[in-house]
Amino acid sequence: MFLEKVNQKTGEREWIVAEDDYDMAQELARSRFGDMILDYDRNDKFLKGLQTTISEKKESGKVHVLDIGTGTGLLSLMAAREGADKVTALEVFKPMGDCAKHITGNSQWAEKITVISERSTDVSQIGGTRADVIVAEVFDTELIGEGALRTFKEALQRLANPGCRVVPSTGNVYILPVESHTLQMFNDIPKLNGKKGNPLTVDKVSIQLSDEQPLGACSGTAAVFDCQLSELKTQEFRELSDPIIAFQFDFEKEEKIIYDESFIRETVATSSGTVDAILMWWDIDMDRKGETFIDMAPKWKNPKNYAVTSCSYHQNLKLSFQWRDHWMQAVYYLPEKKQVEKDQKFEIVCNHDEFSLWFSEVGKDSKRSYCVCGLHSMLSRQTIYHINEMFENQSFRAEVNKLSMGLHVATVGEGSFIGLLAAKAAKKVTIIEGNERFRDIFSKYVHYYNLHNVEIIANASSLSQTPDIVLAEPFYVSAMNPWNHLRFLYDVEILKMMHGEELRVEPHSGSLKALPACFEDLHKIAADVGTVNGFDLSYFDEISTKARAATDAIVDEQSLWEYAGVVEGEPIELLTFPVNGTILSRKCVVDIKNMSSSNGIPLWMEWQFGNMNLSTGLISISESGVPEWNKGFKQGVYFPITDLQKEQSIVLRALFDKSTGDITFQFSKQN
Repeated sequence: MFLEKVNQKTGEREWIVAEDDYDMAQELARSRFGDMILDYDRNDKFLKGLQTTISEKKESGKVHVLDIGTGTGLLSLMAAREGADKVTALEVFKPMGDCAKHITGNSQWAEKITVISERSTDVSQIGGTRADVIVAEVFDTELIGEGALRTFKEALQRLANPGCRVVPSTGNVYILPVESHTLQMFNDIPKLNGKKGNPLTVDKVSIQLSDEQPLGACSGTAAVFDCQLSELKTQEFRELSDPIIAFQFDFEKEEKIIYDESFIRETVATSSGTVDAILMWWDIDMDRKGETFIDMAPKWKNPKNYAVTSCSYHQNLKLSFQWRDHWMQAVYYLPEKKQVEKDQKFEIVCNHDEFSLWFSEVGKDSKRSYCVCGLHSMLSRQTIYHINEMFENQSFRAEVNKLSMGLHVATVGEGSFIGLLAAKAAKKVTIIEGNERFRDIFSKYVHYYNLHNVEIIANASSLSQTPDIVLAEPFYVSAMNPWNHLRFLYDVEILKMMHGEELRVEPHSGSLKALPACFEDLHKIAADVGTVNGFDLSYFDEISTKARAATDAIVDEQSLWEYAGVVEGEPIELLTFPVNGTILSRKCVVDIKNMSSSNGIPLWMEWQFGNMNLSTGLISISESGVPEWNKGFKQGVYFPITDLQKEQSIVLRALFDKSTGDITFQFSKQN
């Protein structure tokens, strides 16, 4: 087995061969199934669907249930308890399949349930008899992204009896066009001058720009941007119509399951504006009666308020919001921005293939659009947001100007745009960029904005003239966690060896910080599951805990702005990193207090850049303890497990190893 590893000193991705005794349960421990298993709304709705369909089928004789993607075996246990005579459970992920075999095999329904570690599309028969009921949780944020359409279609064709019922029976996908500068920032190509048409001044020369983009008119690849839309503040977007049904799927009718479809959906604008983004969510009907739904609408959009033309069967329902992380809502972008006028009709073309959705305009090419500028294909959504935010941050731009004024500036990083900002005030800018594709992108910016004082080189050894100052954010596109940007220290070490210890560098120091926090829901992804809906699933906890204990602490990477909660203390400085060309291993032992009221420990980096503090994590804390997190970075977060969950304080040990450039963490009880 091969495992991917990133060299934190160079950013290179490397493949290593796992040891013969590598425990695949470690992958299970990192898979974060906790919040799915603990989704009691999901569990109750699946149970109701099984109760109805099994009861109906029992009237005609014995019932064979096929559970596709069984996970822990929970739905199989439900089916057996509700009267199924036989249950065949399929699970392609072997560690999970072995877990399901143990759990179901030690239950009172062991004789009814057979677990097979195979994919449903690879199975030719299921124990000699075909299925009367299919139950499957093979959904994702896009509903169909895990292959739900083929799963149901082929199962109905090859593994099911005529008239087989499916739980869930149908699904609907909803879209909502919105105007939103915040969502624009996750996709729009960054512009140095802010608004289009404003002149850019470089070295006292005013340049009037055309309407074209620095990288051309590219809207990126038409792909899902999944996020927790419930945490998008209502003042950060404006709805331009009522929700629209984009797709309706019938999972019980094999002939109605079509892999590639396109529909023109018409609606009326409730407000004038620009369609900057399209929000998406879905619901599924568990028993075809229109009474039991799993609904993914964000909490600010109550389904009972939908227009009759959108979803008439929701009119009299009182549905409450249910938090989930295994399914989220999503954002999509049209190939071109669309203007709409209040009270006027407009249309959106809704397209799907076997695995994904995308949206386009009537009269335009409805084929999926792809990134042609290179930027979207190389950068994550939050990185695009980060660059746009950096370009719009007047305080940061002013600090860059002050540090660059009249000087020869060198910039380091990987995919860092700071050199383009420095060009406004600097005498000369040398961008050191090792990635050829980024060098090409920066060259296009230099040409478009006529940045005649900017040169781009591939490595530090090509920097023949000693610069007056080295600037960085620091930012490296290969970094996974905020502290992976410590690769900056190694770049500075090389530059100081070449150009002298007196070479000035900003930022001049960095620090790793942490604080205790209480999340409303996020901690559920790592929670023990115990007994769920009356079934003992604690074996899942046993193997997960054992796997976690066998490795370094698992620190998740999360965009914390998407998750509600409060902080329970002030930020704690764990490690400091002077940017002086000398790299030393560092360690700390810190008590994290207030853990009895907390369920997580966020971690992030802060950098002292001139007179500014640049935080990759916490931006501010309100009087009520609500944090604002940087949307342009993912933060690290540790969730206490098992015996640490009840501790008043936790000992955090962090070790920075200069030989690897990485930080390892350990969390333990106080002695």
